[in-house]
Amino acid sequence: MSSRDLILSRIRTALNAHPGPSELPPTPQVWPAQQKTVDEMAKIFQESITLVAGEVVFCPSWEEAAHQVEARLKTSNAKKIGVAKRPVVEQLLQKSPALTVLGRDCELVTAPAKPDDVSGSEMAELDASLVGAEFLLADTGSCVVPSSAAFDRMLCYLSPVCFVIATKSMLREHLPAVWPEISARLTAPVDPALPVQKHGEFLIVTGPSRTADIEKILILGVHGPKQLIVFLIDDQS
Repeated sequence: MSSRDLILSRIRTALNAHPGPSELPPTPQVWPAQQKTVDEMAKIFQESITLVAGEVVFCPSWEEAAHQVEARLKTSNAKKIGVAKRPVVEQLLQKSPALTVLGRDCELVTAPAKPDDVSGSEMAELDASLVGAEFLLADTGSCVVPSSAAFDRMLCYLSPVCFVIATKSMLREHLPAVWPEISARLTAPVDPALPVQKHGEFLIVTGPSRTADIEKILILGVHGPKQLIVFLIDDQS
C-alpha cells in the first residue's frame, strides 16, 4: 500500500468513526451590542462626529429644529437649497412656517419628476442641502442616508453646507447593530410611511469632506461639503 492509499484509508476510518455533519462553532460577535440608552448613544454620537469636524445641534422639538435650521441657513447666506424628499425633512417643513417664509426668498430645489433629468452643473450651484437620515451610528458619528436616485446622492456631495435632519430614535450603537434593519429595508418597509428601498444605495456620511496632501495638511470641503451639521430632534419624550 502506497503512502497515499494509507493516508486516505486513515481518513476514511476516521470519518466512519464519526458519522454525520459536525456542528460549527457559534459566530463570534465582533461588535457586541452593549444595550446603551438613547441618551448614552447621543452623547457618544456627538463626541464622535465632533472629532471629524462635524457638528450636532440638539433640538427638543420639531419647532426648535425648524428655528435652528432657519438660523443656520441665514448664517450660511444660502440662497439655493436642495431638499431631499424624506419624511423627516417634510415633517420639518410642515412644522415650520418660518421655513415656508424663508422659501419665498430662497429657491428650494427638489428632485426632478424624471430621475435622469438631474443636472450636475445645476446642482453644483446649490448653497446648501437639506437631507434626512434613516439611522445614526453612535460609535463613528455617522449618518446613514438613503439615496434612491442621483439627486439624493448629489445632495450629500455637491453643496458646501449639508444639513442632516435626524431623530433620537434613529440612534444605533454601530453598523452591525443596524445591519438587520438595513437588510430589511431592501425587502419590506420598516415604517409604513417609508417606501421599500429596492434600488439606489445607503450613504454613510461621517463629517464633512476631508483630504490631506503629502505634507499631511488637512483640507476640508475638497470632495464634498465643508460643513456637515446634524439636527438631532428629541422624539423620545
